[in-house]
Amino acid sequence: MNFKHIIGKSTFKYGFTIPKRYYSDIIVPSKGEKRKINLIFAESQNCSAWLCRLNNTSSHLQVRYDNKFGLPFVNWLKNTFPKSYNAENQSLNEFVEIEVIDNDSFSIKAYPLLSRNCLYFSDIIIHKLDSSLLSYDQRFLDIVIAVRNIPFEDDKRQMHYNFRIKEELSSAGWLNEQKIVGDKKVKLKCDYRKEDFQLEVEFGNARTYYQDIIKFVMAYNSGLIKLGGLIVPSSKFARHLCNLGIKNAYKMSDGARTKYSGMMDFKKAACEFPYIENIFLTPFFILSLDYQR
Repeated sequence: MNFKHIIGKSTFKYGFTIPKRYYSDIIVPSKGEKRKINLIFAESQNCSAWLCRLNNTSSHLQVRYDNKFGLPFVNWLKNTFPKSYNAENQSLNEFVEIEVIDNDSFSIKAYPLLSRNCLYFSDIIIHKLDSSLLSYDQRFLDIVIAVRNIPFEDDKRQMHYNFRIKEELSSAGWLNEQKIVGDKKVKLKCDYRKEDFQLEVEFGNARTYYQDIIKFVMAYNSGLIKLGGLIVPSSKFARHLCNLGIKNAYKMSDGARTKYSGMMDFKKAACEFPYIENIFLTPFFILSLDYQR
């Protein structure tokens, strides 16, 4: 049994939640009770922690290490994930993998964001959604891992990144080109869907970006999804891709003057969203796809 958890502010302070689908694989304390476990990290270090069943409506199962015994683990987290620890907002790219060795021992493996050429998410807009829930949604982790597996290449255009994202998500069990609604007269399709989670990847112009949001509304109102996610390039990434497009258009036109239309970017989405957010009841988020050299 193993699962992944995105690093957030609460990870450094308190602990992390175990997904409910894994409850049957371990001895779970009664509601309001706890039992001691051992955390193994940094290959050979270990410390004591608590496996706690919260005494609330949801009765979540959590691993807690917010005491003096958990200090070595907290310090390891801070040293391993300095970007997330020092960030003002929720981390979107760094995570740990938790393996349950037995009922009393949990092994933790770190996946920090490396400084090599890579894609990553630099910002997020969240609508009608508790942001902390994304840290425990394995489908959101699919998206994070897919992007982290794609290197940034200076000469590659949006078709390349679209293809690579499709490869990564398909291998994680996402279906692509699914009908937005069951009505045969409606021809619209989504980019990706996994269970009740729909994802759109947009390197196009503003018109197609607005259509993506409408797709969420249509699928949500028809009962096919409960959550939508939209990936758009950051301003920096969009500018880089547009410059490649301009060079390619110039080359294809044999040096003649030509135009290349720009693409939607996260900055434009962030500026406009406060003026349209009250229209939508559908829970969804917009991610800024960025790169670092």
